[in-house]
Amino acid sequence: MNSPLISICIAAYKAEKYLEATLRTVFSQNFNDWELIVTEDGSSDRTEEFVKEFAQKVPQRVIYNRHEHNRGLPATRNTGIAAATGEWIAFLDADDLWKPDHLSALLSTSQIEDCDMIYAGSVQYDDATWTKLSTRAPSDQDLIDLPVAIYTGRLSIMSSSVMVKRESIKKFGPFSPEFPICNNTEYWLRILSKGGRILYSGTNTCIYRQHSGGLSSKTTASLSESARICERYRNWDAIPHLIARTRTASLYRWVGRMLLDDSPSEALKPLCHSLRIQPLNPKTLGLWARAFFHQSSKHRHAA
Repeated sequence: MNSPLISICIAAYKAEKYLEATLRTVFSQNFNDWELIVTEDGSSDRTEEFVKEFAQKVPQRVIYNRHEHNRGLPATRNTGIAAATGEWIAFLDADDLWKPDHLSALLSTSQIEDCDMIYAGSVQYDDATWTKLSTRAPSDQDLIDLPVAIYTGRLSIMSSSVMVKRESIKKFGPFSPEFPICNNTEYWLRILSKGGRILYSGTNTCIYRQHSGGLSSKTTASLSESARICERYRNWDAIPHLIARTRTASLYRWVGRMLLDDSPSEALKPLCHSLRIQPLNPKTLGLWARAFFHQSSKHRHAA
């Protein structure tokens, strides 16, 4: 069998509630030179059954992989990538959807300019009510200064909107297990910081379903990972020094503020990181003093 142009990689964990709808949007694509690779990350539900039923309906190659134990999203994506044979790899989370022209729009962009990655805009809906919440697409300024837009969080590129060259993944490396939640943002920054090219398709063809079980609900952990990512790329010359310092210190401060009431001892570490980057920030100093006081009080009471 000849290799397809696109390998679609779906990462699945406890996905049976959403996967059938996601697979229908793959079936509905108006571009059909693809293969599908679904990797289940240690869960045990009807995911395999749905994938096998789907395989009976399409002529394309369909692969089901399963981790025996939960290994996290980066490892699940990397397992899918390892099984892929296509020139391009399109990512699709098991609870997201595509409009019928999603793949064709990405490919049209790839034929205009050479690049390592192409992304579409995303339309976000509330899963319970199907109310439209927002559209995540780049502004003109974001397109002019993409590194800063991604670094500051001004632009959020959803994983399910992205297609990356398989050869580029070999060049830039796999998704990092250091960032189980925000690995996508780290990867986009890694591509750009190593000289890769990222293009926007000009279309908003990805549908993101916001629901309580999504990884995005883990706010404190997400902010903590975002802070560590910003620290990693803080000295990249594409990011102005003041923006890098302010963004990184602010993220650490937000993490500390969120931890302060329930766990002042845990709040001290991110607040100290923030003060290391911005030593005289009065907001951070105030939060650090509160955390230190609460922690000292607990020790006195315990004694």
